[in-house]
Amino acid sequence: MVKQIQTIDEYYEFEDEDDEQSLFYAPSYLEVDEQLVVVACLMLLEQRYRVLKSMSPSEVVEEIENMIDSLNVELTSTAISKIDNTVYDFFEDLLEDYNIPDGYVEQDTSMYEIVRESITTLCNQLKGEIKQKSMFFEDNLGKDTYNLLPNFRRAVQKVIDAVGSNLIYSKEKTHRNVDKFVYGEDKLYYWLTANDAKVCGWCRVQESLPPRTLDELPLDHPWGRCEREPVDYLYSNEYMLLLARGEYRGEIESFRE
Repeated sequence: MVKQIQTIDEYYEFEDEDDEQSLFYAPSYLEVDEQLVVVACLMLLEQRYRVLKSMSPSEVVEEIENMIDSLNVELTSTAISKIDNTVYDFFEDLLEDYNIPDGYVEQDTSMYEIVRESITTLCNQLKGEIKQKSMFFEDNLGKDTYNLLPNFRRAVQKVIDAVGSNLIYSKEKTHRNVDKFVYGEDKLYYWLTANDAKVCGWCRVQESLPPRTLDELPLDHPWGRCEREPVDYLYSNEYMLLLARGEYRGEIESFRE
């Protein structure tokens, strides 16, 4: 398990540097498109790690501010760009599934500001941790057990959360925008759990509540197993009108049957 807080005790521990070989990889539980986004971000993190691990503590103290500040800029730009492209592809597939032309529904980008803030926060924490550790070694311990791997291990987990989780939420919120158009803003939805021993208390509470609109329904855990289901599958007037036009008439006849 990754220690989430740096302590002085960590400075005296030997780290197995073989662990770094498998550190900068996206977890297998992500979808392939999500893994590609996370890996692109982790590559930037690994680049800084490779440079910093070759430096002495005093050199790190001198360079860490500029190195991590530039990482913040690159990481934010890469994350937002990759997330946006991935969500757009997901969005286009949804529109095609429902036979909705461009211009009727908007892709949701509200999570992007959270991604930016999350990356800034993790970079500031990484910068502070590394500078603090390096100053301590420079003044007290030399270089015997000087190792930045624990700091980057924490940063990797934070990148996976900041980028991977918010990518998933961006997909879900975009999906909700499509559903609002297809079924209407006021459509009510049930919260459905997997109904097994792994279901947490929070999700069981959500399932026990009456059906709610999508604006009232919270987002599930990242990689959660819960689902939402509309109380009925009657389409909205806007979507019915769209289906009734030209090449979409076959869809409306199918629906009536």
